[in-house]
This record gives sequence, structure tokens and C-alpha cells, in this order.
Amino acid sequence: MTYSNAELNQLAWAIDSDGLARHEAAAGAVVEQARSFGVETPLVDVLADRNMPAPVRERAFGKVVNAIVHAAPASPEWALAN
Repeated sequence: MTYSNAELNQLAWAIDSDGLARHEAAAGAVVEQARSFGVETPLVDVLADRNMPAPVRERAFGKVVNAIVHAAPASPEWALAN
């Protein structure tokens, strides 16, 4: 699954509210999305590692999402707006 920027934002709010443990499947999808977009940072592995403490993984999530947003190809909506 590939999340849009808005969906990543919603997921970040959900993780902030519920904790990462309730969104493990989504976190795994974000890891795969980061890798498919060529995001190369150890933080992707930190997010993927369920043995890491939750606060560490949650911080990594934010940094990984930021990297995804900056690595993502231009969305069709943006291309049409120009």
C-alpha cells in the first residue's frame, strides 16, 4: 500500500493518539513504502524493528514519513494544479 501525504498525516495522528502497537500493520506498510521510494536511512530499520522501544520507533516514524514526503514523486493533483 502506498499512503498519500494526507493519509500519512492521519496515521501520524492516530499513532500519537493510540500508540504504535495499535498500528503495526500500517507501520509495516510505511516501512515498505519508504524502501520502495529509495529512502536510505537507518531509521527505516528502527521503525521496522518491533524489539525497539515504542518511543524510539514513534520518533523514527516521524522522520521516515518526512523522508517519504520529500522522496515521493509529484502527485497527480500537484501536476494538474501547475
